[in-house]
Amino acid sequence: MKKRERASGLNRREVLQRLAAGAGASAALPALGHAATHDAAARGHAQAEAPALGSEQPPDPTLSSKDWKPKFLDAHQNETVEVLSDHIIPDTDTPGARAAEVNRFIDLLLSASDADFQKQYIQALGWLDGYCLKKYTNPFVKLEHGQQTEILTLLTHKSDDPEIAHGAELFGVIKGSIVYSYYSSEIGSVQDLKYDTNPFHAEFPGCPNPDEHKSS
Repeated sequence: MKKRERASGLNRREVLQRLAAGAGASAALPALGHAATHDAAARGHAQAEAPALGSEQPPDPTLSSKDWKPKFLDAHQNETVEVLSDHIIPDTDTPGARAAEVNRFIDLLLSASDADFQKQYIQALGWLDGYCLKKYTNPFVKLEHGQQTEILTLLTHKSDDPEIAHGAELFGVIKGSIVYSYYSSEIGSVQDLKYDTNPFHAEFPGCPNPDEHKSS
């Protein structure tokens, strides 16, 4: 995968600052942390509280299995989270969120989350695909990279459009889960702590030629 420039991203310290203020992230992180605690307790691991950002993933061998399959998400939803993770924390000098397989960690935590948060997460993924289908007649994963960036630009900037504002709030939950999971992975906690080069795209600059992506 072609590595991308860091100039448009944030370093680890900036990520934590943005997470504290980011729309949706504050809702996603406690819920995911609660799920991690629940999952650890169910597996008999001694864990007094949810893992902090920068801690390693729970020692679940299924996460690195060659024949891994989602426990909660369906195949399309899992692919969507994977593609989104590559946009939000791409590869640079160190591996990004896709290489860290954050989609697997998110799926594990979702499988142990309460029904309300599971519903919220699926609703967020559903809204994203619904909007993409309406705008481009394809779900998010089937869009061209420029179209994907255009959608994410809309969802990471303030909007007076109630529909986009609602979508941005939902998307914040997905974004928060990806960042949380990345910095809970070995790649995020060890390699990124060492090199401090991976960007987190809190916002997207937008496509310089949006007319090229308009549906006919």
